[in-house]
Amino acid sequence: MNDWIAIGALAVVGLLIPLGMMAVSYLLRPSVPETNKRATYESGEVPTGGTRVRFNIQYYMVALLFLVFDIETVLLFPWAVVYLDAINHDAISLAEILGPMVAFVAILLVGLAWAWRNGAVQWARTPSQVEADR
Repeated sequence: MNDWIAIGALAVVGLLIPLGMMAVSYLLRPSVPETNKRATYESGEVPTGGTRVRFNIQYYMVALLFLVFDIETVLLFPWAVVYLDAINHDAISLAEILGPMVAFVAILLVGLAWAWRNGAVQWARTPSQVEADR
């Protein structure tokens, strides 16, 4: 038997089983039209308030800072492994090994200082800080 026939048969069976289940479900289910079933919450809860909820932007800032510094850690581990291998070879100078990573960490420290200065890492603000921003 050709491999493509087996793949095609598997694809047909993979489509027929869910479609058959949906058809049988449609034929066997009870149909009881109620106005409560068309409500937003079928549980009988009356929806209150709007659908738009305002979130504090600080959650997103902390998440972004976490991602940046988490990725930094992911990049530092392989560099440390390469650094250990490069120390054993005398052909590469210490500046060639440490230079790019020191520059990388320095850029991240500048970014952290900027975020710290702008209050991105400060979770709660005192009333005097809120007044100073106005």
